[in-house]
Amino acid sequence: MHFESSTFVVMYWKRAPFLRIVIPLLTGIIWQLNYPLPPVLLLVVLGIAFTGILVFRFLPLSWRFAAVWAPGILLFILVGTCGQLLLYHADLRHRSGFYRQQLTDTPLYLLRINEPPEEKARSYKTTARVLAVYQSTHWIPVKGYLMLYLAKDSLGPALSYGEELLVRKTPEIIRFNGNPGAFNYQRYLVTQQIYEQLYLRKTDFYLLPHRGGAAGQHLLLRARDYCLNNLKKYIGEGREAGMAEALLIGYRQDLDKEVVQDYSNTGIVHVIAISGMHLALLYGVLLWLLKWMPPWRWADKGKAVVILFVLWAFALLTGASASVLRSAVMFSGITIGRFVLSRYSSIYNTLAASATLLLCFNPYLAIDAGFQLSYLAVLSILLFYQPLYKLRERKSKWADLLWQMVTLSLAAQLITTPVSLFYFHQFPNYFLPANLIAVPLSTVIIYGEVILLLVAPLGLPAVWLGRGLKYLICWMNTAVAWLGDLPGAMIRDIHCSLLQTILLYLLIAGLAAWLLVKYRPGLWLALCCSWGVLLAHVNWVVNCRAQRKMIIYNVPGYTAVDCIAGRRVRFTGSDTIWQLPVAAQLMNARRQLGAREGIPASFRQYGHCLSFEGKRLLVIDSALPERAPPEKFHTNYILLTRNPPVDISRLGDFYTFDTLIFAASNSSRRIEQWKSDCYVLTLRFFSVPDQGAYVINF
Repeated sequence: MHFESSTFVVMYWKRAPFLRIVIPLLTGIIWQLNYPLPPVLLLVVLGIAFTGILVFRFLPLSWRFAAVWAPGILLFILVGTCGQLLLYHADLRHRSGFYRQQLTDTPLYLLRINEPPEEKARSYKTTARVLAVYQSTHWIPVKGYLMLYLAKDSLGPALSYGEELLVRKTPEIIRFNGNPGAFNYQRYLVTQQIYEQLYLRKTDFYLLPHRGGAAGQHLLLRARDYCLNNLKKYIGEGREAGMAEALLIGYRQDLDKEVVQDYSNTGIVHVIAISGMHLALLYGVLLWLLKWMPPWRWADKGKAVVILFVLWAFALLTGASASVLRSAVMFSGITIGRFVLSRYSSIYNTLAASATLLLCFNPYLAIDAGFQLSYLAVLSILLFYQPLYKLRERKSKWADLLWQMVTLSLAAQLITTPVSLFYFHQFPNYFLPANLIAVPLSTVIIYGEVILLLVAPLGLPAVWLGRGLKYLICWMNTAVAWLGDLPGAMIRDIHCSLLQTILLYLLIAGLAAWLLVKYRPGLWLALCCSWGVLLAHVNWVVNCRAQRKMIIYNVPGYTAVDCIAGRRVRFTGSDTIWQLPVAAQLMNARRQLGAREGIPASFRQYGHCLSFEGKRLLVIDSALPERAPPEKFHTNYILLTRNPPVDISRLGDFYTFDTLIFAASNSSRRIEQWKSDCYVLTLRFFSVPDQGAYVINF
């Protein structure tokens, strides 16, 4: 039995040679992300590995037989090092011509709007490409991207892709707020090659009269506007139109937040995100429409050209997300193999090849959650769909179709669950009925929207079809919302560390090996991993009960302090913060630390002074008194918040303290002045907006 299972694994390993490339490539990229090495050292390692492979070929046969494992290890190191070099080169800061390499005392930048502005609460958000920097008497061409925020009085909505601006303002570095459990937005933007940001008012830039940009991108934006205008015209301006836009082309700016939450609660948010399902539907339609073409050599090549053009045009139109790129590359490989080369390859090899190509194009995709979930879902379906489908016999066609949908949903959920728990810390209990409702309906709606766009010039048929689509979308949203409101719809606040995620995948692998190929050691691996997951959770609970810490959060414009003892937490600060979106960050921090609302035994509050675990924190949010008291007040920490007009040199007349803390609710200009005073007076300080959340462990 062990021999048969080994033969099974070797057979699939040989049929998917790209697996031997993508695994070390991923390993190298992830290693470089967490433990970056200089390029000189990487080139040395690359040269040693390559030389070792060449030398091995000329060794005596007996030596090569004894060390048959050596070429595999050397090849793994070679490909892994290539992944590290790819990641290093992908960072624009390491390339010549990056705009930050051209330092100037009077910053003047030529920018080009890179995407249509998106409306926010107080500004318009977009990205801009840096074209040139003015230095001395001439312009220097540069490369790079900036995050751009335009005040609502600065003609933000009038800006569009390709328009160029002259900006006289120094960009600011984008920093991670450092809040425990918070999404690292800085790291995410680095994967988009964005490292700095600008906030512009009307007086900060001059709009040039001409427009640049790629002609293809202008064409795609016009196509997108055509779709949006017709969907709004015939479906309406409400929730249904926003859902229609998201389903067809992935446009999410008009999506209702409550609708998104309903789909998230039922675990089917993938329905409203452009994914592989949309490409699969499009691919199926294209094959059906092209069936009339004869099976000749040149006709097959014509089919391939049409399919590739439509697939990639749709992928670019929808924003080319990671899951869409994965599907586009996979279907491109299948199309070329079928219609051009007349060959069919292993689907596992096609999957690994698409991942390899995308990682070579953009190695930062390795840490993209959409990329990971997309590939894991496809791999899960490939591995488990057929075994699950064969568990039960179907007597009717409709029962068989229903069972296919059930097994497909279950198969996709198996391997994606651990990484979903790691990222989102929740599990939707009703994902199966939600998929059974939303997937068929969304498929009908997507096809209906395509027909709507085709008949839009006819008028009356488009009106009838738009009304029908509106009712279908309304029914789907209502059904999903009803499922999401049922008791026990969602298990929340699930703690799943990186170690537990890895152990869960080993557990699934062990069970799959035992059940599918009868590999008995797989059962023992699964049992050991289940105990490992349990012990990791017990260790986390013990650490949570022993923790004693104070967290001063990095929340611009607000004061937020959590005092945590064991699994109890007490909040101090601006109560209005809980009505803002940023409250989710505080809840994530508490979830990560296993803390819930409650008053710790060691917590005391007297006005603006907190006493916790034998330490004092004094909050100052107004001016100091004119006269100093006869006896100084002793405190361990002083928190300056809400821009108090405080002279740092006078604090010593009122208080004895160890550390000054500047909250994120202060202006940057005032913090810079306080920092200068602290340097002169040799006072210890911590700036929350610059250094991230301040965590004090007791």
